[in-house]
Amino acid sequence: MGLLKKHSVIPAVRNMKEFEQALASPQEVIFLLEGELIHLQGIVSSAKQAGKKMFLHLDMVKGIKDDEASIHFLSKAIKIDGVISTRTSSLIHAKKYGLMAIQRGFLIDSHSVKTIINSAAHVNPDYIEILPSYSHPKIGIIQRETGIDIILGGFIDGPEDLPPLFGAGAIAVSTSHASMWK
Repeated sequence: MGLLKKHSVIPAVRNMKEFEQALASPQEVIFLLEGELIHLQGIVSSAKQAGKKMFLHLDMVKGIKDDEASIHFLSKAIKIDGVISTRTSSLIHAKKYGLMAIQRGFLIDSHSVKTIINSAAHVNPDYIEILPSYSHPKIGIIQRETGIDIILGGFIDGPEDLPPLFGAGAIAVSTSHASMWK
């Protein structure tokens, strides 16, 4: 833990144009939400050269399975810094290979709160990312039960959205709005 500074804004990128903008930003961490295995080596190498930490959303990158061998390959050959996933097995494998693990969860009802807490107890992720951000009134429960810092994502459109999210206890937010990365 300790990678994210309090009230960080994390670029969440889906294409090369957004990636280039994230590289030029002062933000230290980048979430790669989409892409293909064939491009990962170059992307991660560019991020490292720019002094950025690269987290890969395992569930959404093409050419990657959520098995242990894929995660081992990502850690040793591609040299990503961490993974984001909704799958507990992927997060457990990531931790086994020294990667940081961000457990992503969607708050849709009270049952999903319990599911996120139970999964976190099993995985012990470095961070929990909760979507959508407007579920921020419920993150205190998850944070108290797990002791893990919360990242909020989804529907973060401008700086005016940040005070209630950080006020609710989020350590960071992830957003695809490049104007927020400055």
